[in-house]
Amino acid sequence: MKSIVFLYAGFSTPFAFDSVFSSRSAFERSAVWASGIKDSLGIFVAVTPFTEANVKNQLNELGLKASLIKKDSWNVSDLLKEMEKASGQAGASTVIYSFADRPFLDSSLTSSLLENHEKYSAEYTFADGYPEGFAPEIIHGGTLRILSNLISTNAVSEGEKKVSTGSIFSVIKTDINSFEIETVLSQKDYRMLRLDFSCSTVAGKTACTRLYELSLDNKVPFAAESLSEFAEKTPSVQRTVPAFYNVQLCRNYTASSVYNPFFKLPSLKDKISLSIKPASVMSLEQFKAMVSQMVSFSGSAVIGLSAWCDPVVLPNLSDYVKAVLEYPSLSVLIETDGLYVSEALASSVASVVSQSPARTNGMDAVTWIISVDAFTSATYAKIHGEYCTESDKVESCGDGSYCFEKARQAVSVLQGLFPGAVYPQFLRMKLNENELEAFYRYYHDKSSPSGGKLIIQKYDHFCKVMPEEKSADLSPLLRNPCWHIKRDMTVLHDGSVPFCRECLDGNIMGNVFSDGIKAVWEKMTPAAEKEMSGIHEKRCEDCDEYYTFNF
Repeated sequence: MKSIVFLYAGFSTPFAFDSVFSSRSAFERSAVWASGIKDSLGIFVAVTPFTEANVKNQLNELGLKASLIKKDSWNVSDLLKEMEKASGQAGASTVIYSFADRPFLDSSLTSSLLENHEKYSAEYTFADGYPEGFAPEIIHGGTLRILSNLISTNAVSEGEKKVSTGSIFSVIKTDINSFEIETVLSQKDYRMLRLDFSCSTVAGKTACTRLYELSLDNKVPFAAESLSEFAEKTPSVQRTVPAFYNVQLCRNYTASSVYNPFFKLPSLKDKISLSIKPASVMSLEQFKAMVSQMVSFSGSAVIGLSAWCDPVVLPNLSDYVKAVLEYPSLSVLIETDGLYVSEALASSVASVVSQSPARTNGMDAVTWIISVDAFTSATYAKIHGEYCTESDKVESCGDGSYCFEKARQAVSVLQGLFPGAVYPQFLRMKLNENELEAFYRYYHDKSSPSGGKLIIQKYDHFCKVMPEEKSADLSPLLRNPCWHIKRDMTVLHDGSVPFCRECLDGNIMGNVFSDGIKAVWEKMTPAAEKEMSGIHEKRCEDCDEYYTFNF
């Protein structure tokens, strides 16, 4: 079986070229792996002007030869066409494909993939159950031609996407029954860990360097199975830097709800308000300084603006959005009840998006979540109360129809300016369970105001502080390490950081304004690693949010 190796080095960050693996970079280790594949007819590397010089220099240092294919930017269509062309030029029947920022590509696992691919005359072969980064994908040359034709006809949108992990399989899935697919299965399924041992992000590079160093220290073999098992047991490999910052811009809501503990518990009422007070707003200057820290520490992340607040009431919300979108690797999440969403507000935020650079993190610039929570105004009124604020007066909603229609209208208004990035949300509980199906059928339809997008959210009792109102128990049989402790940081309006969003009564770990984000995150590490190791404090034992995740 004649084959070539095709490495993708079209990423927009320099981390793959940092010599942090015993004086070698992730790219160099990937290239060495590629050079060791038996009977390969050559190595081809997809580069951009940003990565070309580093690729050339490091190949020269290794004494390796490769054909470089340069484009200003790469999409999936480009990738498939260039792989097809390269295999044809080399006279190869098979392409061995991988990202070029993976320091742990396993030669033995690669051989197993090639054996299965040839034995079963497969068109596409991949490793299943392992974390990302240990194995390549194997594609038949004829399959590349079919996929190129597919993205020019039935899968045009897939071809236009930027290259990312899983891009090729995403194209195959558009007509999956037409392809012969084979796998090599891991002895254990590690996909739930959502680990990706690639070095094109700060989180990925951090995970890779920690895994490498700790594996050397503990004499763990550099093989896919051994590394997967070790990573599963090592909290510091799984918890790197925050992927989601949940920020409270102000201590304000525009309407109450039965699932909001600040309105239900007397001890919390003084911590939130239906009206804005200047002393309870994070200033724009403070916010800008904090965002600068976030991008320096995490590299890429989603910045939520709605931690225990509805930021839509802020007259200069678009300025806060602009402060985030100045960084191409950051995106914004806004959750709102929709009561203050207007054409003017939506247009001002959309204008900021149009003037901002394209995102490099694979996310929409701004994502909106609207708390609709019901399919009828009567149920909406039971959930969100009878009042909403309108200017300086409080207007009775009566049967809930006024606020309900405002929430529904917000979906339509936002969808017109942020297509595909607007999600009506249904927080599932006993009170509205009988309307779940109708809500789902309505918004899931492509012709709905949201274009088929929606979110079904579970009820949160906040470590049993609130009454249990879940309509169904979705928790796993075996408890997994908490996603929020691994990936999230909540920042309150004064800069203070609670251990997690569930800590309603304090448990402040530090302040980002005075201590800095990195210091606060590291201060949380001992408690976080203890919880991830299965030793739970009382607040964590009573929490059932551990299996939910944001980004």
